[in-house]
Amino acid sequence: MVHDVLRQGNYDTVAREDLLKAVETAGALDRARAKADEFAENARATLADFPDSEYCDSLRAIPSYVLDRDR
Repeated sequence: MVHDVLRQGNYDTVAREDLLKAVETAGALDRARAKADEFAENARATLADFPDSEYCDSLRAIPSYVLDRDR
């Protein structure tokens, strides 16, 4: 279903609700969130070597903002 939607660029042959249910049932959303959290933690860890500053603080906040924002 994902392949069809990506190839066609629309939901003409796949119901959006069916696709979302399949993705949730497969645990794909949980795995994607875990991977995103891992990337965010790695980004923050990389910044640990830089001196504290308002700029570094801002950079450290970006991953949390992106992952926790309301869409």
